[in-house]
This record gives sequence, structure tokens and C-alpha cells, in this order.
Amino acid sequence: MIPWFQFTSVHIGPVALQVWGFFVALGMILSVVLIQREAKKRLLNAEPLLDLALKMIFFGVVGARLFHVFFYEPTFFIAHPAEIIAIWHGGLSSFGGLVGAMLAFVIAIKRKKIQTQFLTIYGNIIAYSALFGWMVGRIGCLMIHDHLGKESECFLAFDSPQGKRLDLAFLEILGLVPLAIAFFVLKKKKKEDLFAPLLFVYYGLLRFILDFWRAEASFATGDVRYLGLTPAQYFAMVLVVFGVFLYTKRPSPKKVS
Repeated sequence: MIPWFQFTSVHIGPVALQVWGFFVALGMILSVVLIQREAKKRLLNAEPLLDLALKMIFFGVVGARLFHVFFYEPTFFIAHPAEIIAIWHGGLSSFGGLVGAMLAFVIAIKRKKIQTQFLTIYGNIIAYSALFGWMVGRIGCLMIHDHLGKESECFLAFDSPQGKRLDLAFLEILGLVPLAIAFFVLKKKKKEDLFAPLLFVYYGLLRFILDFWRAEASFATGDVRYLGLTPAQYFAMVLVVFGVFLYTKRPSPKKVS
């Protein structure tokens, strides 16, 4: 059993630093830094890639909020429409953020902001960088425990004021560690074209499994369910299918004569 802790804000003099927002911002910064570094290693112009990354972050935040509003608490937001823009009160969906970021990527393709020959390269650089930024951002969720799951006697459960409960953010971070290791191995073997397909398939499967341990909607941080599954589980299935599709569409390796 893990002892309980919770840090929602840290005061630096008169300024109150929101812990969740700090780690989310730190994760975004890490992703941008990694994108710039990976582009430099591949002798690519980092400017269009960074511009794309910033657009994906913006669309991701908007998508994360709208997804939460429409799929998790529609009744509350219909009654309190002004709260829709109050993201500082919490309420961002990770899958909504992913959908928003993917939408920004598609728009960039349609507007010819990404040249065809760089499409796969850019996508895999972003996938690689996003993984580590995501893990850092999830630390913020862990610090404030906004994803407490079902009661459990598992040694990974937290001894919370609401009882012994699993923390889904903590489990997700642990679950992503093998993927991070796999990315390092693939990078060493020069198989970076597998980053995006593997990220989608692995994360989709991970979230689908983990959401069975989410708390019920009656609990403070519980999730609603549709036909027994959470909204994230439905999108997780779509994510796996899309990852398999990306794998089948990878450019064939050039044969050396």
C-alpha cells in the first residue's frame, strides 16, 4: 500500500503554482525540445515541425476540453455553460486532446504545410516526443489524484481518504515505461518508422485495460459508462485500429542492389 500524498498547489512567495498545470506545461515543453532535437539529428528544418507541434498543442487543449464537456459531464455544462471555458477548474480528456492534435496534423496535410516525403518522418518524430511529454504531464494528474480508481488491496493502491484506491494516472505512467524502453530500442536499431503505429496500438490497448479499474460515476472522480464501457475505451479501440492502419501504410524499405 502506498502512503497518501496530494499536492494541488505550491506557494512560491505570494504566487500559488498549480502543480497539475506545471507538469502539463513541463510535458509540453519537453515534447517541443525533443522535437527540435530529433529534427536537428535528421538534418531537417525544425521550424515547420515546431510550428505544427504548437498547433497540435492548441488543438489538443481545445479537443480535450470539448471531449470532456460532451462525453463526461454534458448535463452539468448544459446547466452551467459559462463553465465550459473554465479549464482551470479541471476537466480535460486525454483522448479528446489526442483527437484535437490529430486534427491539427490532418489540417496541416490538407493545406500542404507538410511535404509528402516528410509526412511519415514528422509523424514519427512527434509520436516519439509526445510519449515522454505525456508521461511528464501525467505526473501532474498523479500529484493531485484526479483519477482515483476502484477500491483495491493491491500493493499499488494508495491509502486515500476515500479508502484504498488505485490511481489510474500512476498505473498509466507505469504502463508506459515498457513503451518508452521499446522506443529507445527501436531508435537504436534505426526503426523510427514504428513509433507512431506502436504508440497508437500500445496506448489504445493500455487505456482500454486500465479503464476497467476506473471508479464508477457515483464516485467523485468516477467516469460515466455507455453500455458498460467508458468513452475512453471506445476511442481506445479506434486508436488500435488506426495504429494497425498506420503500420500497414508504412513506406516499404528501399532495397539495396
